[in-house]
Amino acid sequence: MIGFLEMRNTLSANEYPALCLFGNDGWVKNRALVNVCEAYGVEDDGFGIDRLDSPTLEDIALACFTPSMFGSKKLVLCQQPFFPEKKEDAYGDKAKSDKKRVSDKTTELRQGLADILSKADGSFCLVFFADSDKNFVGINGLETVNCNRLDKSSVIKWIVAFCRKQGVAIDTFCADKIASYCLCDMSRVCVETQKLIDYGTINAEAIEMLVHKDAEYAIFDLSGAIANKNAAKAMEIYRGLVARGEESRALFALIYNFYRRVYYVKTSSFSTEEIAGYIGVKPASIGFARDTADRYKPMQLKRALDYLAQADARLKTFADENETMNLLIMQLISL
Repeated sequence: MIGFLEMRNTLSANEYPALCLFGNDGWVKNRALVNVCEAYGVEDDGFGIDRLDSPTLEDIALACFTPSMFGSKKLVLCQQPFFPEKKEDAYGDKAKSDKKRVSDKTTELRQGLADILSKADGSFCLVFFADSDKNFVGINGLETVNCNRLDKSSVIKWIVAFCRKQGVAIDTFCADKIASYCLCDMSRVCVETQKLIDYGTINAEAIEMLVHKDAEYAIFDLSGAIANKNAAKAMEIYRGLVARGEESRALFALIYNFYRRVYYVKTSSFSTEEIAGYIGVKPASIGFARDTADRYKPMQLKRALDYLAQADARLKTFADENETMNLLIMQLISL
């Protein structure tokens, strides 16, 4: 398996007839595809890539062995699920039968792919987009590329490498700040980093001035001020968010979700990645919650959730949103 950050060097040194780009981050998958095109000299101009929709083995073989008219190498991309999936609503004998059918079909497709790749002559590269590498591992001639969400240290490495490639100096402190403000969302990280590169200087002042903080990160700032019992700072952050167009009700939802995560972190023995997976958020969000959890006792967080539930009830009766938020912030400060 190849890691996303290592794939450029790996592809420049190796030629693979097939790759599976698997994971849960669409930006990383698409960037990985760009890396494949660059490494193998394929132009994504509408002619260099042959895109197949839910192909059969025959479709793939035909696409791979039909010579490209626009270059020495072509790329065949399968974006839809290739292997059959088990029906989750099946029970009893039907479930067993369905499972066997899927297993038999998967074995047939794996063997078929291996046969196609055994005849590879360097004129094509077959690429699959997939959520998991489960069915692709062990097929001769096919390598997998991990395109899951990057952890913070990997995002920082990417930012540093991206800036240096364009001739702009950046230190790890600034790269860390960019990653944090964007919650390690690579789509945003890419846009905000390019904005700073175009500005010409990347330092703490430029980042504060130019990088748009994710609203969720701003909530982390707000929770920090609340935990420090700094009412003036907390109200300043809240009013600043409203002034930039954030709705009070939306901010309440973010605060509610944040304190629920803080409570889960405080009362759970699971790892950051495990909690993130259970509640469907990015690990960076749980990292912020863990920092805040260290400042509270479990009973304090239970009272915080009670205050949030009371505020939610008031908002549902159409109470003034701004007054409700002001009261909530002061109640949380009083913990």
